[in-house]
Amino acid sequence: MNFKQIKQEAKDVLIGNRLMLLLVLIAVGAISSALVASVLGFILVPLTNVALYYLLKHLILTKKLVVEKLYNQFKELEHAIKIIAVGLLVKAIILVGLILFIVPGIIFGLQYSQASRIMAENKDLEILEALRKSKEMMDGHKMELFLFYLSFIGHFLLVIITIGLYGFYFIPYLVTCDANYYLHLSEQNKILKQYLDPDYEIKDNS
Repeated sequence: MNFKQIKQEAKDVLIGNRLMLLLVLIAVGAISSALVASVLGFILVPLTNVALYYLLKHLILTKKLVVEKLYNQFKELEHAIKIIAVGLLVKAIILVGLILFIVPGIIFGLQYSQASRIMAENKDLEILEALRKSKEMMDGHKMELFLFYLSFIGHFLLVIITIGLYGFYFIPYLVTCDANYYLHLSEQNKILKQYLDPDYEIKDNS
């Protein structure tokens, strides 16, 4: 996977959109924090995560930040329930792995990191099938994803050094890169950008 390209594409789409995305992230973060305070809220957090992914996906593919993407995808109750179930099941699996030993928890986290996004985009999938597809997608990519996250360590250090202030600049970049990694991994970035803009130049990621 070409980390440099993924990051450059994220930087490109954030031009003129970074501040608005930051405000959206603050709002979503506030809502998620408030929801976690209740049992019902904890159950609904997977939906807010997927809603943010929908928004980021549209931003990456069109360079347009459309806030409506946060909520206009949840029109089917059954699909929403599946997304919630996948998100909670992944958290439970990771928690068990962390309790048994830290390393298995990290491996499970990387292995099922794409399950919610896969479920979000394939409403006809069964819950366990979304987990299986994430496992298959991450086969041979778990260490790669770990190294991808590790490549941001300099930014994390700056967040600490600036007592969190740098986070206002960094977090929009991080979440956009994370979503773009999935799009590259699933090849949607190449396929959908060619569909949306036939003149868009795609470099070989191999």
